[in-house]
Amino acid sequence: MAAQASCFWACWLPNGTLFSEAPTKQNESNLRLFSADARAVFVRRPNRFLIIARIVEVFQATGTPEGTGMYEPGADRELGQEVACHCPNPGRLLEFVIPGTELLLERRRSSARVAQGPKTQWTAVAVRYRDKMVPLFSARANRVVEQGVLPVLFPAARHIQAEYTLGDSRFDFMVQDEAGITRLIEVKACSLVEEGIAMFPDAPSGRAVKHIEELAELAKEGYRCHILFVIVHGNAERFIPNLHTNPEFSAALSKAAGAIQVHAVTLEADKQGQGRIINMNVPVDLSFGSLAEANKGSYLIALELPDEIQVEVGSLGTVYFKAGWYVYSGSAQKNLSQRIARHLRHVRKQPHWHLDYLTAHAGKIVGLPIASYDNLECELAVALKRIGGKPVPRFGSSDCGCESHLFYFSAPPLKNRDFLRVLFYFRHRRALNLHLNLHG
Repeated sequence: MAAQASCFWACWLPNGTLFSEAPTKQNESNLRLFSADARAVFVRRPNRFLIIARIVEVFQATGTPEGTGMYEPGADRELGQEVACHCPNPGRLLEFVIPGTELLLERRRSSARVAQGPKTQWTAVAVRYRDKMVPLFSARANRVVEQGVLPVLFPAARHIQAEYTLGDSRFDFMVQDEAGITRLIEVKACSLVEEGIAMFPDAPSGRAVKHIEELAELAKEGYRCHILFVIVHGNAERFIPNLHTNPEFSAALSKAAGAIQVHAVTLEADKQGQGRIINMNVPVDLSFGSLAEANKGSYLIALELPDEIQVEVGSLGTVYFKAGWYVYSGSAQKNLSQRIARHLRHVRKQPHWHLDYLTAHAGKIVGLPIASYDNLECELAVALKRIGGKPVPRFGSSDCGCESHLFYFSAPPLKNRDFLRVLFYFRHRRALNLHLNLHG
């Protein structure tokens, strides 16, 4: 994309064609997203709304290292301490929640009780990822949208109202222009950017699907309806609704392409908490809606065996398994979600696949769907071995030439950056055949 200072709406429609509108001038204003009161490292995440972090540096009272020299009382005693922090982003955040990841914390001026957690004095407002600051306080991105995006998208606007209520629904913004046209805008912050592809959501979201359905219905009543994805880091070459973690959302947005105008912009934040829009031109690709509906593809199952065990595995006979983590690669050319759900059941079931003999003994089990045109289970097996997975001979590979489709890892794979790189490559590129030609 050549000109960062121009704005246009570009969208790959479900039929694969590219539609775009003429560029307009970009607003370059900076706005504060957060105050950085401390630097910390991630320790663990007990639930979606709570992060435990260890403070390694307390900044000056203004929230920046170049402040007045005044610190909060007792700040020196907080160094090295593990503290509970509110997590304002309830997504899975797989790429961020790895022990040792750097966080920026904002001191909460009034303590609040988070869901299923204690009162916290801190909020985790940003994470350092690939040497960039990624804001976690997604709701605050609306400040930048109101002042830096909406005036560019709608230069004829005479009235902008945030948190607009219509019937039983509430939308992030309502915009009215000089001609009396009313536009409803829903904003979604997107933090998942891998392999040059931004995707939203990173976890199933029935609420996001509901917003699409509501906007599509209101479009029939004459409202101009828009959804705006604010990509909060990276240099995304395109935005794609996440058909892997939320196929219902991907399919719904693809179907609504004629009724809802979809935009994507990129926001950049610095360590002082200043945010600005650096790209108003991120193309939106809605061409994978049919794949999302097809409910087919490949998958990874990660499971933990808390103790070593010997298990009878069908034709393989008795197999010894060390305590630790195992990752299985499989595929389903139909009913992908049902196949994964079957594997995730801990209860004993009539064995059909080799994995069925093992899941009843597992502690934690995680399913990772990869919606795909092709059967990728053998390619996934090769990739798992390449990153250090130890193959369990002939497990799950009786119908192919692979050494195995089950691999042992001594530590949790979802805390392994190499494993996450494999997962994101297959989800963001290989499964969508974007590994050959981005625009092909």
